[in-house]
Amino acid sequence: MNEKRTTTQQATGADDTLPKLLLRNYRLWGNTRVALRKKRRGIWEEYTWENCYQQVKSIFHGMIGLGLEPGDKVVILGDSGLTWFWGELAVQAAGGRVIGISPALSPSEIKPLFQHAQPRFALVRDQEQVDKLLEIEKDIPSVKKIIYWNEKGLRHYTNPLLMSLANMVKAGEDIQKSRAGSFEEKVAQASADATALISYRTDKNVPPEEAVATHRFLISSAESILASSPARPRDEYVSLIYPGWLFEQVLGFSISLLTGQRLNFAEGVETSDPDFREISPHTMAYPSNLWEGLASMIKANIASSSKLKQALFRKSLSLSYESHQSRSSGLVAIPGKFLMVILGFVEFRPLRDKHGLDRIRVAYSAGDPLSEETIQFFRAIGVNLKQIRGSVGSGLVLSDNDGKS
Repeated sequence: MNEKRTTTQQATGADDTLPKLLLRNYRLWGNTRVALRKKRRGIWEEYTWENCYQQVKSIFHGMIGLGLEPGDKVVILGDSGLTWFWGELAVQAAGGRVIGISPALSPSEIKPLFQHAQPRFALVRDQEQVDKLLEIEKDIPSVKKIIYWNEKGLRHYTNPLLMSLANMVKAGEDIQKSRAGSFEEKVAQASADATALISYRTDKNVPPEEAVATHRFLISSAESILASSPARPRDEYVSLIYPGWLFEQVLGFSISLLTGQRLNFAEGVETSDPDFREISPHTMAYPSNLWEGLASMIKANIASSSKLKQALFRKSLSLSYESHQSRSSGLVAIPGKFLMVILGFVEFRPLRDKHGLDRIRVAYSAGDPLSEETIQFFRAIGVNLKQIRGSVGSGLVLSDNDGKS
């Protein structure tokens, strides 16, 4: 591993927390490299590492102004996006502990998690999430303030528990002026063994059970993945799953902070597919059920095409399966290699491009085991799909190309 790769893919002793990596990247790249991209009204907005540093510092001072203290818990409730990323780092920089809760949960499902965690603050996306918390307000007395970042539909709300992110940041401006350098000092004091993220099981009829991930765990897990599947500073990654999910924290957030790969956020759920294709990422992660669904959709589309296209695809897929089997035994002939190049370009490349998979160097299936049939299907059409599994307790395990750990 050369010096440049070491700088961008490994955390030194001084860069052993996620906020420290942010500070390192700001000093290393500043405005010269885009860190995040978010699509708004059909246009990709770009944010450099300097932009991220400024945003995180502003939220940090706003939270300090509200009274956030080391050890306090802050729930983040919303889809993956810019504010999730910045808010997480701001809370961690202040010594707080982030709790990720799925925005898909109902008020009745959220209540026991809040009652178990006893968070002091909640950082939420929009009116939908605000309404959920207000519905159970009397049952979650530990929450002293609900900060929302999307103000649409909330301007007429008068509950004193509520505050917009913009107003919180504005209120923290005086703190920034009077405590210059406090952000950097606080970040420097953080320990690698401090809690970075708390996630919860959401199984029905099961008492809340938290999983605590330290900065050391997230960074070391990311470095373990990078050791076998390196990411490059100019790589693209699309964050589609909410970041309270452990695998998204490692494969998306942590690896982006370690390597400088660009982290992209779709405009919304309804535009995620075309946005994904537009980016055409180099690495990506899906839960196993989404991979199974995508495989089924591709097969259904092929089944509805002309008989000639169906026959060509079946023959190409069969030859690709044979080629992969021969390759695993080391018996691939030169003509076979040329044939696979032709098949890959003529038959499979347009298919991968249609689904935003054309530039994929490695794709991850995380969580529940993925069927061997689906793994082999994607590898046959040219997608290097690997299974990743694990937990905070057991660590992450990445399967190799033969499905073995």
